[in-house]
Amino acid sequence: MSKIKIGFSALFALIMLSMFAALASAEEPFVPTPNNPAPGINVGTIDNNGNEATHRTHGNFQNNTNSCGNCHSTHNGDSATLLKFEETESDLCLTCHDGTLGFYNVEKNSGAGVFNSTHDSASMHNVGKVAISSAPGALTPTEGELQCSSCHNPHGSVNDRLLNTTVNGKTYSTKAIDLELVEDPAFATFNASTGANGLKIYLSKGPVFVNSDLPGVPQRVYSNFCSTCHEDYLKSSGSQRVDNHYSHTTNSYKSGRNCASCHYAHGTDITLLKDTAGKTVADYVKSGWSQAKAEAYMKDISAGGSAMKKYTNMTVCWACHQSTHKLDTPPVEGGNYSGKPTR
Repeated sequence: MSKIKIGFSALFALIMLSMFAALASAEEPFVPTPNNPAPGINVGTIDNNGNEATHRTHGNFQNNTNSCGNCHSTHNGDSATLLKFEETESDLCLTCHDGTLGFYNVEKNSGAGVFNSTHDSASMHNVGKVAISSAPGALTPTEGELQCSSCHNPHGSVNDRLLNTTVNGKTYSTKAIDLELVEDPAFATFNASTGANGLKIYLSKGPVFVNSDLPGVPQRVYSNFCSTCHEDYLKSSGSQRVDNHYSHTTNSYKSGRNCASCHYAHGTDITLLKDTAGKTVADYVKSGWSQAKAEAYMKDISAGGSAMKKYTNMTVCWACHQSTHKLDTPPVEGGNYSGKPTR
């Protein structure tokens, strides 16, 4: 009898050990490689020149590509374009870009903002949920819902973020939107492994700043991109809109002012919002504030809501106009009115 008890005890211990081992294995973070950038995303192991493959899933397809099968099913597509898996286009995109597969997680803070409805002061482009014609400043009746492909080309484009050159049926420019890109330090090992001409994982810091003293792609290109849906917002200062209201200029070439100067393309929330000193909730928590105190300070309480703004409340105005509209109050000690250090 004692031998049977020992046998059952040993068996139970073995089962528990296997369960813990399985859980530990499941919790190990996935480490991307050039040939296996994400689970379920299958790329060829050898490129067209016989070297180790480093091609992107979206665009730069190789002659031996298997990337088509990640989104399309040749004979069993769930849509007329043979897309598979999901009910909506945005659901399909999020099978990778929710942080579980693709490198670029749209639910994580980035230079484009964030798609997040769980945090305070959140607002965003609600892909798959709103009509394109409902965009503020829309003038042309447009059928269809806003989708990821309304702005991005999943098969590739001349822009690193796959931005379309034709949006909402309008070709806004013959030039690509030039973005300021830096290699993502989170993927430093991966970037080093792909060589000088291989796939690199970049962070975007937004459109390259361009003004009359810095030649390049005019910032107005970005505003033209946005105005394909928000048509009546592409106005110069002092110009009356169709609805008889006036807007802040969005296409100032000389000042480098554009829509992205004040707004995030994807959306914003309490974790992204800044004050005029350029500080976030995280910055104030690091300085000694409690999380609750920092979030109460940064919370957007303006009447129109956060409206995908980069700065909380209407500090989006004060961030630029503090030098021309000073108050009769002493500046922050050691700095100017916004708390930025004096030079």
